[in-house]
Amino acid sequence: MDKTYSNFINTFLSLSPDQREEVALKRHWVKLEIPYIQQYSDMIPTNLERKMPPEVLDRVLKAAEQKEMEFPFDKFKKIERWIPSEKDMKFMLGRYAPDENEGLKFGDGDGVNMCDLSMAIKGDVLLVHNGFVPWGWHSHAGIFYGGTGVYSTIESDCNQNYFGDPHPGVHFEPVSHWNNDYDYCRIMRVITWPLSTSYRSKAAEYARKQLGKPYNFNWLWKWATDKFYCSQLVWAGYYRTSKWYARINIDAVPSDTWVAPDELYASWRTWTVTSSW
Repeated sequence: MDKTYSNFINTFLSLSPDQREEVALKRHWVKLEIPYIQQYSDMIPTNLERKMPPEVLDRVLKAAEQKEMEFPFDKFKKIERWIPSEKDMKFMLGRYAPDENEGLKFGDGDGVNMCDLSMAIKGDVLLVHNGFVPWGWHSHAGIFYGGTGVYSTIESDCNQNYFGDPHPGVHFEPVSHWNNDYDYCRIMRVITWPLSTSYRSKAAEYARKQLGKPYNFNWLWKWATDKFYCSQLVWAGYYRTSKWYARINIDAVPSDTWVAPDELYASWRTWTVTSSW
């Protein structure tokens, strides 16, 4: 394969399902599978559903209905998702590319989107689509910190950030980054029950405290706290600031050791505030 991200992915996606699986398994990739359920509402844990106040349950069920209209579950579930090995993740994200410009640059979209970021509040989840990636439909995630300036959002990616820092990892990005660098963008809000909505702000503050930490190329280990990939940072903001007896876990498949952007979308705890599609 030509050592560029686009050629690697285009070649991989052009293979038949059986061929893709053979290549992925030989390269020690792990398949991300949505549980054997039939609809988004099946994500809701039965033991918690019984305890929810009527207004909370109503919000949760409406979130599931909304997702069904946005992205029918039968289509969402059929998307093939693979978590590449750490070595391949470094290659695909440009760290091993012979030319630093050959690798994937999160934010090199071929268009802009009109997602209204003025509707975001502190702690909202930002998800984007910028072409298919091995790990699913949503290619990247971030968290809204506040305002409209250069310190309005926080993300973790593997390339130079807005401020010109060549070191990959956790950093601020302006609102314009999410509108001008991706084909599609979505704002999602987190249901923090049984804890208060103040945990949205706490999640964003947690992300801010991680500024400067390096990028985590090992997507199979979401439990790391010394380095972060994009969706891991957003997930950790909620998980690690919530109470041990009432964890706010926005990983749709909490039993696995990774958390891809698509899992933040499918979680019963998230609902779409607005999007560009």
